[in-house]
Amino acid sequence: MNHPPLLLELFTEELPPKSLKRLGESLSQSIYESLNKAQLLSASSAYQSFASPRRLAVLISDVLDQAPDYPVREKLLPLSIAFDAQGKPSQALTKKLVSLGHPDTPLDQLERSGEGKNEALYLNTIATGARLESALQQALIAAIDHLPIAKM
Repeated sequence: MNHPPLLLELFTEELPPKSLKRLGESLSQSIYESLNKAQLLSASSAYQSFASPRRLAVLISDVLDQAPDYPVREKLLPLSIAFDAQGKPSQALTKKLVSLGHPDTPLDQLERSGEGKNEALYLNTIATGARLESALQQALIAAIDHLPIAKM
C-alpha cells in the first residue's frame, strides 16, 4: 500500500554555495534515518534531497502517519520479591504495577519466565507506535544540530 510523500522544506539565511550539496544530503539522510528508526517508513520509501542558497529540503516517499503498534515485554520483579510466603502479590509488586500505569492488571496476565533463582515476573503490553508529527519534530531538531556547517 502506498502512503503519501513527505516534503520538508527548511528556509535559511544565505548558505555557502560550496557546502550546499553536503548540507542538503546531511539533512535528508538524518531525517530519513530518524523516521526509519521510528518505523514510519515502508520498505519502498526513498528520499531525495534539494539544496539552494536559501533553503534545504527533503522529499521522502511512502511515509506513514503513525508507526504500527508493537509488543513490549518488561521485567517486573524476581518471583521471590513479587509474591509473599502465602503466594499473594507483595506490596512491591503492587507498587511496581502502579508506577508503570497498570494497577489493575490481573495476575494471570503476568508471565513467569526463567528458572530457579533467575525466575522473574514479566508484563507484556502493546505500545502505541510513534506519530509522524512528534517523530518529525524530534528528527528535525536532531538533524539541524548535526548539520556539518563550516566554521568561518
